[in-house]
Amino acid sequence: MKIHKITCLIFLFVVATHTPAQVITLDSVLNAIEQNHPMLKMYEAQIRAIDDYSQMSKSWMPPTISVGPWQARYDNVKDGMWMTTVEQMIPNPIKQKASYNFMRSMSFIEAKEKKSKRNEMFAMAKQNYFEWVILKKKFAVLAQTDSLLTYIVKVAQSRYPYSKEKLNNIYKAQADLYELHNMETMLTGEMRMKNIELNSLMNFDESRVFDIDTVIQIPYYEIQSPDTSAILASRSDIQFFDASINLIRLQQKFEKTKSLPDISISFSHMNDLNNMANRYSLMGMISFPFVPWASKEYKSNIRSLNSKINALRYMRQALLVETTGMIASLQTSIQSTRAQLQNYKENIIPTYYKSYQSSLLAYEQNTEDLFVVLDGLKMLRMAMMNELDQLNTLLKLQVDYEKQMEIR
Repeated sequence: MKIHKITCLIFLFVVATHTPAQVITLDSVLNAIEQNHPMLKMYEAQIRAIDDYSQMSKSWMPPTISVGPWQARYDNVKDGMWMTTVEQMIPNPIKQKASYNFMRSMSFIEAKEKKSKRNEMFAMAKQNYFEWVILKKKFAVLAQTDSLLTYIVKVAQSRYPYSKEKLNNIYKAQADLYELHNMETMLTGEMRMKNIELNSLMNFDESRVFDIDTVIQIPYYEIQSPDTSAILASRSDIQFFDASINLIRLQQKFEKTKSLPDISISFSHMNDLNNMANRYSLMGMISFPFVPWASKEYKSNIRSLNSKINALRYMRQALLVETTGMIASLQTSIQSTRAQLQNYKENIIPTYYKSYQSSLLAYEQNTEDLFVVLDGLKMLRMAMMNELDQLNTLLKLQVDYEKQMEIR
């Protein structure tokens, strides 16, 4: 009966492994990635660079000064004049504003790219975090089985001198125990790999050791019905197309301002070298870029940009259709996987546990062979591990859904 009592205690209560390492939640991991990852900092630096670069559109062209003789004769320089000329281009404020808006909008493109990259990193972090959770739960199952199997081996060895147990069954139990040790070693190594991968994503020292919170909540995404507006509001890659279309429209506005005239002012002062009266000249100049032979360039650019906008609209529409189908597929998979997981919890594992209990009771009453008990214990362990594999699949689907909808 001792074995039976120990079995009940082990399989009714999940004993978490104790570790002195710091426990980091998933939300803390995501915060660390957002604050520390150099890729995201690169996007922030590029956004600041674009903002600074856009200020150049408000500048003026530098004035030019020219000095030299004017209308001087080759044989007598004094018959000419010494002229000093200052010229200044006056920028068109409409052109400046259009140029500024066009350059400034480039930062929105970088912001959407940053958000998309952050979403990918968050998905990688969630996947590694959840896989670590599953590994810890699997290790707990192995530790429970290890403890029980060790006790069974000792009991079997104590029965052997009295011819109440077969030697081959004892060896079989010991072999199963050694296999468990190998599996525990493998899981320990995989958990360490997850620790390193998360450290890398958080830009921490790879040797930094921490623990994770194994309490997880699985939202019921399969019962939600995200419409097109919700997808458009959440997906940064779709918003990237919107920002790109807006950028091209602003570029079109800038191209249209090229039809506006430019103005420049030129002032010349002339000193007579023959003691005659000084003279000056004040000239205003205006360009006419709207004439047919000068307007071909910007008109062609405007037509070309219209085609680019249409192309981006089709790409945006295709991505939206693909995303909608992907989300519907993920919801179906989540629903199916959750049902299978529920079946493991309510039917499969309890049935295997009853089978193991009955074989254990029969073994205690010397009416069943140890081999049957070991097989029942192994089948129960495999069922529990399969349940965790199913949970891992459900968590992967959750990560994929949150990646598609860009849910943190």
